[in-house]
Amino acid sequence: MRNEPPPLPASLQDHYEWLLARAAAPPSRLLDIGAGQGRLLGLARELVRERLVGIDPKHPAGRPDHPIARVIGDGQRLPFADDTFDFVVETETLEWVRDPVALLREAARVCTPRGRVVSDDTDWDTLVFAGGDGTLGRRILRAFCDSGPNGWIGRTTPSLMRRAGLRSIEVNVRVIAEHELKPGTLGYWQIQVIDEWLRAKALATAQELDDWRADLHQATDRGDFLFSANRYVCVGRP
Repeated sequence: MRNEPPPLPASLQDHYEWLLARAAAPPSRLLDIGAGQGRLLGLARELVRERLVGIDPKHPAGRPDHPIARVIGDGQRLPFADDTFDFVVETETLEWVRDPVALLREAARVCTPRGRVVSDDTDWDTLVFAGGDGTLGRRILRAFCDSGPNGWIGRTTPSLMRRAGLRSIEVNVRVIAEHELKPGTLGYWQIQVIDEWLRAKALATAQELDDWRADLHQATDRGDFLFSANRYVCVGRP
C-alpha cells in the first residue's frame, strides 16, 4: 500500500492556495519543480485544466487516483520541450541545487511567453520561535541558518530570476505565522528538522537542544508561543 504524505499544516495550505492564485488565469499546464511528495500538486489538481506534472530527483510525485504525471529528474535539465507549460513553480528547491540560475533558466525555457514562473523559498534567517530564553533561541536558529545549503536564498531570488532572463518580476514577502505548538503544525515540524540537523552536524549539544525544546513547550503552556517564517514568492515572465 502506498504511503500517503502527512497532511499539510493549515498555515502552509493557505500559503500554497495563495501561491497558485498567482497565475494570470487558471493554468492549463502546470509544472512543479522539486515536487517532493506532491502536496502542492494535490492542491492544484482542481485548478489545472489539462496537464499537471511534478519532477523531483528522488520522489515520484503523485498518486494513481488523480491525473498527475510523475517524473524523476533534474530541475536544472528539464526533459520537456520549450513552451510546454503556462505555470512553472518551485517551492523550497533553489537552496538545494548546485546552480539555481540554471534551474530558473530551464523553468523560463519550458514556460510559454504568456505564462508565469513562480519561485517560493523561505529566508531561513527570518525564522522566529518565541520562547523565554532568547539567547539560546538565537544561537540555535543562527547555527541552523548558517549551516544549511543556502539560508538566505529567499532574499536573493529576484536577482537570480533576472540573471536567468526572467522579466516583469513581482516580489511578495509572505509571513507564515502560527500561535500553537502541536503536531501537524509547520512550526512543530520545523523544530524536528532543526533538532535533527544540528544533532547530526554536532553544531549544538543534546542538552542545548533539549533545553530549547523544553523552553518552547513552556512558552506554549503559558500561551506565549509564536512561530513565523518569511517566504519570498517571486513571479516572473519568460
